[in-house]
Amino acid sequence: MKAQVGQYKFGRHRNHWGIWQYDWVSETGTSATFIKDVFTYEEAVREVYRLNGWGEPKYIKRVY
Repeated sequence: MKAQVGQYKFGRHRNHWGIWQYDWVSETGTSATFIKDVFTYEEAVREVYRLNGWGEPKYIKRVY
C-alpha cells in the first residue's frame, strides 16, 4: 500500500497505538498529523479501516 494524502495510518505511540493522517507525500518522505491514541492493536486496525473507508477487516493478525 502506497501512502496517499488524506489517508490514515497507525503505529506504536509511547505505550499505546497512535493513528496519524498523511499531510503530504513525496518520493523522499511523508508528513503526518497525529489524530489520537488507542489502547490495543485491534482497535487501531479497526479505526484505520473505518477512517479510510475500507469497511470492517475480516481477519486481524498481529505480526511481531
